[in-house]
Amino acid sequence: KSAKAMLDGRENDGAGSSNDGFYESKREWMGRRHFTLALEGSTEGIYKIIRPAIGEALREMPLSELKGKYRKVSSIDKVSKGWQDEYDVSSKQCMHGSKCKVGSYCTVGRRLQEFNILGGLILPVWGTIEKALAKQVYQNHKRIRVVRLVTTNDNQRIVGLFIPNAAVESVLTGLQWVQDIND
Repeated sequence: KSAKAMLDGRENDGAGSSNDGFYESKREWMGRRHFTLALEGSTEGIYKIIRPAIGEALREMPLSELKGKYRKVSSIDKVSKGWQDEYDVSSKQCMHGSKCKVGSYCTVGRRLQEFNILGGLILPVWGTIEKALAKQVYQNHKRIRVVRLVTTNDNQRIVGLFIPNAAVESVLTGLQWVQDIND
């Protein structure tokens, strides 16, 4: 469902607040202003935030913060162009822009992300994976995370260890001994 359709649906139902609508950031971030759709939630004065890159944000925003950071936009043409630009860019890069220190490994604000899941019989190689992750620079890349996901194409459930993109090479090098044994 498009952001415009969500807003129109609320207006048609009479469920909307006068502060519902599209907003543009007051400050530029990485040379661009950002757009968001704000819809009042179940609590008065607290707004659900929908962004072009990630959809509905987990954290709701009080009206005072919304008005402090954003200004309401009435021009649907301006919103449409800005929204589409942000949507397109977010498929290729993080919200920090092309000069991000983490580079292609950064996933902050990215709409499309690549995940590496190591599944199957992992208990025998747990220590090897733990050592490979311990070498990572970023703290959140060092911890072992067990994840479950459902594939979009065939609804297959996969359980395994999440391997951050930056750690893949290190993990594969650490697991080379498994391949050598099997050869």
